[in-house]
Amino acid sequence: MDEQLISSILLLLVFSMIWLVKRWLVMIKRKRRRVYYRNVYLKSEDWQRKRFVVLKRDNWRCVYSNARATEVHHKKYAKRNIGKEPINWLVSVCRTCHDSLHQ
Repeated sequence: MDEQLISSILLLLVFSMIWLVKRWLVMIKRKRRRVYYRNVYLKSEDWQRKRFVVLKRDNWRCVYSNARATEVHHKKYAKRNIGKEPINWLVSVCRTCHDSLHQ
């Protein structure tokens, strides 16, 4: 094989490995954020207060069907700062609409 071809293949392998490691690290961080969000933040007093404010703002009605709202949906997530999402990113929803939003 040509020496230039071998070095090109090795370089490609190195860059591929770097890319794979970076993707793996991103996936690990995403999973940690998700676990923290579900197991810690959603059970916190901060979230319960924010949830109450949103439900009260929307008069305890689903913004999509006008049914009785029992849940709060994030239209966006604060990826780096969990719990720092502004109130206008949150809406009151009924269970049926919430389920359909996540399908």
